[in-house]
Amino acid sequence: MKQVATQLKTRELVKLKVQKSALTETETSAVAEKVAMSTGSTLVEVMGHTFTLYKRRESTGSRQRR
Repeated sequence: MKQVATQLKTRELVKLKVQKSALTETETSAVAEKVAMSTGSTLVEVMGHTFTLYKRRESTGSRQRR
């Protein structure tokens, strides 16, 4: 979870893949929802064993919006 949270800090959109062996009792969507809740991100899409998370990047102050 720490690695996912770190990736979401540097990138707004992260794509993750769940190994088939990890899905013995749960589905990809259940794993994706748990990761999204743990990282405070939004679940964008679940397709097969892959899911995508979105979290708006925190403003660093060095870039200014126009």
